[in-house]
Amino acid sequence: MLVEDQSNKSEQQNADSENSMSADEVETCTPLETRQNICRTANAIRVLSTLGLLITVEVITAIVNLSTSLSLDIHEMLGPEFYVLVAEKEAERRSSLGRKR
Repeated sequence: MLVEDQSNKSEQQNADSENSMSADEVETCTPLETRQNICRTANAIRVLSTLGLLITVEVITAIVNLSTSLSLDIHEMLGPEFYVLVAEKEAERRSSLGRKR
């Protein structure tokens, strides 16, 4: 029984330490807006990759801005409607580049 009590105490201490965060840990958490921007950027790269389009900083930024301007949730960026919209925007961008030449 003594061994069981010790293991129960150590399990409880581990659970307590996992659930409580020190002041330093709270301050080092990444802000929600930053995490959302990272997720939007990752989804923009996924969309470009799936569509087989060139991945550049400018295009990624444009897609992130597009999703934000449409007030899309982050997960909605991976929906078929957004893929179509990105493909259409890329076609417009390419045709405007062709006209400038």
